[in-house]
Amino acid sequence: MASDKTDASFAPANVYAPSDRRRGSALSTPVWLALLLVLALGGFMLGRLQGGRTNYGSLGGKVTITESELDAVVGTYTYDGKLYEITARDAIAQQSSLDGVRISEGTYAMPAAESVLSAARTAVLMREVEEHGITVSDEELLAYASETFGTDDIAALATTYGMDEATARDRLSESASIAKLRSEVVGELTSEPAAPAEPAADAADKPTEEYAAYIIGLAGDEWDSERGVWASDDGAYATALKEYDVRADAATYEAAQTAYNVAYQKHSASINAANIQWSDHVNTLLSKANLALSSIVE
Repeated sequence: MASDKTDASFAPANVYAPSDRRRGSALSTPVWLALLLVLALGGFMLGRLQGGRTNYGSLGGKVTITESELDAVVGTYTYDGKLYEITARDAIAQQSSLDGVRISEGTYAMPAAESVLSAARTAVLMREVEEHGITVSDEELLAYASETFGTDDIAALATTYGMDEATARDRLSESASIAKLRSEVVGELTSEPAAPAEPAADAADKPTEEYAAYIIGLAGDEWDSERGVWASDDGAYATALKEYDVRADAATYEAAQTAYNVAYQKHSASINAANIQWSDHVNTLLSKANLALSSIVE
């Protein structure tokens, strides 16, 4: 029997806006782990890892486990014709650390069924990561932590969210790896466009070269630079700006703001398309797996 004990988190439940990521407020550990994978997975992937559930919901009324039961199998899943085991320790690591679920010396809270499912889901994705030869360097890990949480102090993050540093580093590494896999699947996404600078109050309607350059920069090949006009009348920017007098060296702030709205809609559409592509890819992977949840062997 093949055994691959992966303790990665996987909780594609809630979608957090970028502003939520950097507020620095203390999120609970499950929410933090959910956030990590939401960011990596795009927030849209529901997953399709399904299968039979064997006795897991009726563990003889057991809601706690002992030290000796931490490595007992609480679930198995098959993938590509191989059987893999998930232990109680693996499942606990999905949302916490052993210290976080310790009730008393040598006694721990029983991991939730969703934690077992999460372990299997993430293990499948991490196999895909390995097949793509994806690795995350220390520098990339710190950059990912900084971009996601506004700090690269993993020890501080671990303390804040009630985990040991090694587990926190593992979660970040797995999340960063899956984010890199996502980039390989959907390609690099365009950056969110920057809004045009607001004009002075007494120059709101004054056409400027600055706003013209801003519009032309967004429009790209929709603008014919040689002729100084739109390349065609039916392009997205030309259509939106048909009521404005846009020249190579002059345009108003209002015209620039309209061009920004077009660029933002294009960016949002590309993000949505990428999320759908990624969701389909991951769900295809997970649909190949079957999970069985079982009670701990006494």
